[in-house]
Amino acid sequence: MSSISEHNSALQQTRYFTAEDLEANRKGQYSKGQLEQEKRLREGTKQNAGKYENKSWVISLIFGVGALFFCVVLYFVGVFEMFQSMLGSLFLPVMAGLCLFAALFIFVIAPRSYQSSVDMYKTMGNSLEESPLGQIQTIDARADVYESRSGINRRGHQSSHRVSYVLQMDSITFNITDTLMNTIEKNRLYRVYCVNNGGYWQLLSIETLE
Repeated sequence: MSSISEHNSALQQTRYFTAEDLEANRKGQYSKGQLEQEKRLREGTKQNAGKYENKSWVISLIFGVGALFFCVVLYFVGVFEMFQSMLGSLFLPVMAGLCLFAALFIFVIAPRSYQSSVDMYKTMGNSLEESPLGQIQTIDARADVYESRSGINRRGHQSSHRVSYVLQMDSITFNITDTLMNTIEKNRLYRVYCVNNGGYWQLLSIETLE
């Protein structure tokens, strides 16, 4: 096991954080570089969010076409005829109820759910003045690192076809880079400086304590 100073130097050489980041985080503050990086990330999110605006009609169209295709398949395989024989005079009222529910889902529920997701994504692009960063927290624990195929990136977003590199401190996990993962030594005692962003833990900097 390398010395504390040697290992902390190796951690900083991964370029995940700088000496200035670590020094500021020790004081419970964000460094200038971390604030600038967060601003760039939020500006990028804000620009990307515009691509998803006013697309609710596309969601309705997709679900509408899917429902129509599904009904056509059921018709040709004889499912409607079978239900008509089973339900008798109740067939038309039941079908009317199902059609009403399908229309409600296609034209109301699905578009609203989509727009709610877009609005949530847009808030991630708010300025630091509108949504300040959370309070920096520290966790002292022995580390575990591993690869994950869950498709979650460092910002906590779903990202298919991507391997995630994970640092686990007690029950809390952080998404990190492969370089940092390969530098951290399993079961070594570390202190991490982190922030909880709406339930997602983001690692800011790290140092070994032994």
